[in-house]
Amino acid sequence: MAHDPTQKLNVREAFDEYQELRTEQSHADADGSALHQSTAVSRYYEIVTQFYQWGYGDSFHFAPRTKGESLSTSIQRQEEGIAELLRLRPGMLVADIGCGVGGPMMNIGRFSGANVTGINISDYQIQRGRKLLTKAGLDRSCDFLQADFNSVPLPDSYFDAMYSIEALCHSTDLRKTYHELWRLLKPGAEIAILDWCMTEAYDDDDPIHRGVRTRVEYSNSTGHLQSTERLPRLMSEVGFEILTTYDQNGDQDMETPWYMTLQGLDFSLSSFARTPFGRSLTDYSTRILEFLRVAPPGTNDTSKLLNVAADSLVEAGELGIFTPSFLIHARKPKSNVAD
Repeated sequence: MAHDPTQKLNVREAFDEYQELRTEQSHADADGSALHQSTAVSRYYEIVTQFYQWGYGDSFHFAPRTKGESLSTSIQRQEEGIAELLRLRPGMLVADIGCGVGGPMMNIGRFSGANVTGINISDYQIQRGRKLLTKAGLDRSCDFLQADFNSVPLPDSYFDAMYSIEALCHSTDLRKTYHELWRLLKPGAEIAILDWCMTEAYDDDDPIHRGVRTRVEYSNSTGHLQSTERLPRLMSEVGFEILTTYDQNGDQDMETPWYMTLQGLDFSLSSFARTPFGRSLTDYSTRILEFLRVAPPGTNDTSKLLNVAADSLVEAGELGIFTPSFLIHARKPKSNVAD
């Protein structure tokens, strides 16, 4: 069951339900898996959001880095790049699909002047995000809508533009998701998607590759991660005109890989929580705090889950079989009908 934002979060309950749902998913048919996934994602973000905000701030995504560039600077540059790519401007109605607590929405809304609606299935994140919007003075131009992005309670052709950053990987039925995004987008309008994908280097016959992929999917509550070749093909089949596709990490400087923040290679006071030592210290601290009943039960298990997530992402990055930043820039034709 979804978290009631008027009640204190029961971390133990949320963690246990997440584990149970992910186990049931592995044995469910396609429809059952989709039903489980919506609740699993909601529960997942209830337990990890505060950890994410502590380690990453309010934008929960990676970004290509340049030498000497901080994670926060690279994230802001990437978000502003999306606004420029879509030519966002004041007066436009824009959707942020899978918006988290609204970090990207606030940066893009402030940078472009557009009116942005963040669509999120998690009431817990929305409650935290509304406070951030008010504090930033953006609550008149930006807002949240609680909804599953496969079924959004808005009329057809509602948005002038749309973007999604590392969120659609949570879908178990991307064709259905793309159909819904098509429905919501005005004819002639554009969409930019940055998403998690397996690269051409991934070999499903390699047990090491499969094991890493399984750990990434479980510890990050994603659906079955698709290839960089399949995602644009699915969008094209729905009816989108594909304008550009490329892996933003395809030509990365190996001195500054996207996963360096999880390796501890950019050590600073602000990045300490993301380093292996910082994560180990968090694991130890949460155990002690749980024992002392300062932190709620389940906090340490959540910390361990996020350590698995970090380690598996680093391994996937080092193997070159995964990217979190595959860009698809597409347009809904002015006159066309989705399948």
